[in-house]
Amino acid sequence: MLLKELKETMLIPDREILLNRLVSINSADVLLISITSENGVNKLWTLRQIPNWMYEENPDYQPEENRTHRQRMQGSLQERVAFGDQEDGISKMIIQGKPMTFGMSQSTFCTEQDHEAYMKVQHFVEKGMKLASFADVRVDRLFLTFYEQDASELFPDLDLEKELNITLKFNSTFRTVAVHTEPIELEFGDTPEGGKYYFYDPVAGKQRTFSIKALKREDVWKKAEANFEKPAAQSSTTEEWQQFKEQYLDGLELACPKHQDLAVLDYESEDNLRLQFYAKDFLDAKPKVMTDTDVAGKLLFSVFYSSESRPDANGVKLRTTAIGLVDKTFDGTLVVELVNYDMELPEKTIKI
Repeated sequence: MLLKELKETMLIPDREILLNRLVSINSADVLLISITSENGVNKLWTLRQIPNWMYEENPDYQPEENRTHRQRMQGSLQERVAFGDQEDGISKMIIQGKPMTFGMSQSTFCTEQDHEAYMKVQHFVEKGMKLASFADVRVDRLFLTFYEQDASELFPDLDLEKELNITLKFNSTFRTVAVHTEPIELEFGDTPEGGKYYFYDPVAGKQRTFSIKALKREDVWKKAEANFEKPAAQSSTTEEWQQFKEQYLDGLELACPKHQDLAVLDYESEDNLRLQFYAKDFLDAKPKVMTDTDVAGKLLFSVFYSSESRPDANGVKLRTTAIGLVDKTFDGTLVVELVNYDMELPEKTIKI
């Protein structure tokens, strides 16, 4: 590393106000360290600990290449929860009545190998960052986050002789909540009316209901080929349209081989919650291993999707979600599992 490159990784603010305010966000301690201005960019810096359970020995651990779709989904959800989940992004801070609106954020782990993050933490320690909450935590189990202030706003002009009254705001968003139900065995077609199922919602602390209206097959190849029978877009030449068609269909073969259909579920849920179902066979299978040669010159996409209808007279939405692939010749029952649901989180305000 060149000396000039080392300087670029250092934090050398033109202006800095140390906050040293500890706040609990979703039961996790977060230290608001300081706000800085460097080269015209203003940032709020925070520090928090990686949960200890992430370092506990896991007897069921599998290397990434050996993990099933189910294991990968569970791991992804655990990581989101471990690092604050979706609702922990601070969208705005009001300090002494002065607003700081944040448009982006970035987190880095504090390790000796990551000189950039390590030096920034060292900078804050030298400036007087309080260590009480994290003094006995290993440095490599901390992560540093900055929130960048909107360029249209000024660095807050604060009176340091007065109390630094702080309000944090969080935008409304969705949080994915893992749930468990017994596997449901379904036949293709409409399901009998009145058949309801239940799952325990760990967030609301109660049983919730949902009903499955139909299990259907969707021939994605028939739809794709019908679309390509239409005239080419005027903005494309015949050669360009043909090339796009070939790339698309090659990618479709990777996502859904031509001998298979997409299994699609129609359902309704209590409070119109967006539920996520998958076929058990899909969950227990490992993702396809693809090389650069396999994907070269192909469009890569997923055929899995979800949609919803407009609410009926009772305010109930019919939702549709793709759950897996089945062979076109398949004529049996399909075992389906409810994996998680999306919970809408309203805007949140924390006053410190």
